[in-house]
Amino acid sequence: MPSAPRSTTGASSPASLRRTSRVQPPEFPVIYAADLVLPVGTPPVERGAVVVDRDGRIAGVGPVEEISRANAGVEVREFRGCTIIPGGINAHAHLGFRRGDEPPGGSFAGWLSVLIERLPEKEAWTEEAARNSAREALETGTTYIAESSPYGECLKPLAESGLAGVVFAEFFPHEIGPPEEAVEYIFNRTRELKRGLPERVSVEVSVHSPYTVDPESSRLAARRSREAGERLAIHLSESPEEVEFVQKGTGGLANIFARNEWGGAGVSPVKYAERIELLGPGTIAAHLATGVSDEDLEILARTGTAAAHCPRSNEYLGCGVSPVPRMLERRIPVGMGTDGLWSSPSMNLFEETLTAVQKHGFGGETGLRLATLGGAEALRMQDEIGSITPGKWADLAVVEAGGGGEPSREVLEAAADGGVVATVVGGRLLYSR
Repeated sequence: MPSAPRSTTGASSPASLRRTSRVQPPEFPVIYAADLVLPVGTPPVERGAVVVDRDGRIAGVGPVEEISRANAGVEVREFRGCTIIPGGINAHAHLGFRRGDEPPGGSFAGWLSVLIERLPEKEAWTEEAARNSAREALETGTTYIAESSPYGECLKPLAESGLAGVVFAEFFPHEIGPPEEAVEYIFNRTRELKRGLPERVSVEVSVHSPYTVDPESSRLAARRSREAGERLAIHLSESPEEVEFVQKGTGGLANIFARNEWGGAGVSPVKYAERIELLGPGTIAAHLATGVSDEDLEILARTGTAAAHCPRSNEYLGCGVSPVPRMLERRIPVGMGTDGLWSSPSMNLFEETLTAVQKHGFGGETGLRLATLGGAEALRMQDEIGSITPGKWADLAVVEAGGGGEPSREVLEAAADGGVVATVVGGRLLYSR
């Protein structure tokens, strides 16, 4: 992984993000109208409209005639032949990768080994890749991203994109020092990164994985996050190699940094994560694709841990299929994630979601919910985003779909196929095709 940064000042500092942002000031209030509004969680509205207040939040939802009458003189932006849905919420992404030169898939440990070998060359283009990934996400209807990157290296491109989101700063203790020193370092790092950020961009901590972060560093970081009232991101039970490392201390991840001597716990990765205090409300575990038992699911449900589902990455890396239907049965919060372009073909969250719908046999309503309100619940932000509800941020995607027999499925398929014609973040029209 990239070496720990020795300074957080200079050209890469986020202190100047407000000055460099390309986002234009909003013109509020404004009304967005379409043939159909699918709010998620409440009934569809034909010939519907969403009115945005001066703060960029939703002031009302309803038939366009009623909304227009109640808001006389407010500009109406009409999208004929389209459906308005909540913006996509990407619950697990890695922005700093590019399409076209990804390491070969099939074996997670083999893929990761090549990735690590190529980190020195990657440093030269990571920021540009992150900027392009964020733009691709925006143009395909995503409005909020939970990004994970080493030491928060992709913060600046995310903050400048106009998207809302959180950067989970990953740390790697073997590059820093003993557990107390490593944890102090990453929390000092996130404290510095938070300075000068746009209102809807935040920075929190990620314990990368059971095979890269030792148990004590993991435990201390999780405790600090909970004490601060912050969330914690982790990769968990992602691959067969991870399961082997945690259970037996052997396999392709045992020597990924030549210092992973803490494996061989004799339990599943989920049970191991519970043992070292990683799980709980506010923890979002990405992947959960290999060896997740019913006992593991009960642990996730009991601890209030959420899941980020990344089916295309799991398939590319030979990691199995996450038991999402059983998670939903147990009321485990589940959101969708694209991962990054070295393990997934696009940053289109709706394309990712359609893969999950097809793989698990879900209906369109379940799929649309996973991509929106499900992600908000997984990130503990359901009171702020995820549905078109008065009081929430006006984060919207406008999709070229008219609402056929199953409107949710139709709009999901259209968005997956490049049918997003506009994306609105906090009431601002940031993308219009």
